[in-house]
Amino acid sequence: MFPPLLILYDPNLELSEVEEIAEHLVTTYNIKIQELKEYKLDYKTYDKKRDQFDGQKLLNMLIDKENLRFFFWIVKNDLYVPAMNFVFGLASQYYGALVSFHRLESSEMKIKESIHECGHILGLEHCQNSCVMQYSTSLKEAEKKPSSLCKDCQKNIEENQRNF
Repeated sequence: MFPPLLILYDPNLELSEVEEIAEHLVTTYNIKIQELKEYKLDYKTYDKKRDQFDGQKLLNMLIDKENLRFFFWIVKNDLYVPAMNFVFGLASQYYGALVSFHRLESSEMKIKESIHECGHILGLEHCQNSCVMQYSTSLKEAEKKPSSLCKDCQKNIEENQRNF
């Protein structure tokens, strides 16, 4: 059984929006939520030239410096990783993930990308099926994929939960 997921969120986000995401994660993955907690971005990871935050540094900060595990962080600001213009989110399996709402305007897209990144926390890789775990390089690609897991990914989650 997976441990309860800690959901961190940018204080500039509406709590109701964060609660909606939490409900979808619970429903999709049959997990428990430990807590919803405000957490501010560390401006040491901000790149002035890009006007973006380095997502990998933020993720590593929580894993290495804060020693967090099984966390999901929702931020409002734009994120990048080296060699990419932007990312909707990023994750480290069995540790944590972050998702940026900056480029995701609709509630549907925020939910879809949150489910995707949380899937990575729970051990899922990118999927070739019609699945929320498909890899997306653009908003158009992300909009086309479904908001649910395929049968293969559902099976993998069940196995991961039993083996954890």
